[in-house]
Amino acid sequence: MSWLLSPYSEARTYRIAVYLLMGLGLGVLDFTLLVTGFSLGLGLLVTIIGIPVLVATFLVARGLATLERRLAVLLLDAPMPHRRMVAPEEGGLKWRRLRSLVASRRTWSEIAFLTLRLPLSILDFTFIVTVIALALGGSGWLIAVAAGAEIEIGSWTIDTIPEALIYLPVSIVFLLVGPRLVIAWGDLSARVATRLLGRIDADEMKREIVDILVRRERADGFAILEDLGLRLGQGSFLTPTRVEAALLALESSGHVTVGREGLHTTYELA
Repeated sequence: MSWLLSPYSEARTYRIAVYLLMGLGLGVLDFTLLVTGFSLGLGLLVTIIGIPVLVATFLVARGLATLERRLAVLLLDAPMPHRRMVAPEEGGLKWRRLRSLVASRRTWSEIAFLTLRLPLSILDFTFIVTVIALALGGSGWLIAVAAGAEIEIGSWTIDTIPEALIYLPVSIVFLLVGPRLVIAWGDLSARVATRLLGRIDADEMKREIVDILVRRERADGFAILEDLGLRLGQGSFLTPTRVEAALLALESSGHVTVGREGLHTTYELA
């Protein structure tokens, strides 16, 4: 019984409920801005105006994704990578940076989340409202009938206490299991958010590894993985397989050389 009731004393339960309730408004905002921006930009490509509109839409998408990422961390406890501020290049926003923004898999992953935010938020809102209604409906019916009100469900009119008690067992069940259902749904939402918003591009991973090797001069894979965990945080975005792939890419491009130190494979900058 304590396992069922303990979520009532956990702040995370209420934070998840807030996330599910407020998601509908954000989903409408995200979907509207993206669809309007891309439709207008693509429609105006025949003129010079279309390009700045598309660029602005990509930048808006990046800003909305940052907002969604922070909400997922604060309300869902979703693991997200910690990103360092990168100093802008001299000369402002150049074509190379714009091309990198458009071609980045992270950008398109964020756009995918923002596009799916509306249908997902509809599911979230429907779920949380249904759970709350089922949990509080029984006592609500009793209070309403006791106050002299009549409740009509189709052709059935509930106007007596015994009739109102029929729904009470269902309400009690959802009062007990509802918070656990909310937490489970929040965990699923956190996984979706981390999957689409917590992406670390290969270039970003390689840049972090190079910076680690600059500081350490030489390190094995375990030390590099540990340092990356301290820099970026822990989550599905950071796995030994991804780190190994980044190291192999750096080795094949000639940026990193591989050596042996006892039984360990070590890496250092070329």
